[in-house]
Amino acid sequence: MPVRDLHSTQEFFAPRAEGWEDRFPDDDPLFATAVEALQLQPGDLALDAGCGTGRALPFMRSSVGDTGSVVGIDATPEMVAEALRLGRSDTASLFVSDVLNTALPPQRFHGILAAGLLPHLPDPSLTLIELARIALPGARLVLFHPISRAALCGRHGDDPDTSVIAPAILTDLCDDLPWDLESIDDGDQYLAVLRRPL
Repeated sequence: MPVRDLHSTQEFFAPRAEGWEDRFPDDDPLFATAVEALQLQPGDLALDAGCGTGRALPFMRSSVGDTGSVVGIDATPEMVAEALRLGRSDTASLFVSDVLNTALPPQRFHGILAAGLLPHLPDPSLTLIELARIALPGARLVLFHPISRAALCGRHGDDPDTSVIAPAILTDLCDDLPWDLESIDDGDQYLAVLRRPL
């Protein structure tokens, strides 16, 4: 598996941030489906962890309504800047933050989306622990990619069978973490639903 760290991730995404969504014009319905899997309710507090340009944020805002709140964090300042340029601050509070150490208060979020996140992390288990820390008991975490695991691993130069999002590996990982794995859709798109135990 290629070496991953925060600096290399920022170096990869920074020059690609502007116009990122133009490269993937058909992804909105897929992000909407991923947000639906969070089962957010009006008044909830939702987090997009590794929000990138904030593509999911309008769908999250629609789910939580005017009485809820949405937060988007990303470690690459240029991605957050692109989200701001696209007007995503109208639907969410946006911050530059590393998902490994969010500095967010504990047990606050009803739902967390992590789209395209885990394969970029040097130690996904530590980030899953941090996300569990800030999740309310019963909260859902949705791991999502708008392409298949095989296509994603092809882009990253990974072996699909040893990827952290491979069903067997993610299942084993969740056995040792404060998340229950509820479902995995490992087809043309990837969507796994995890739940923080009550």
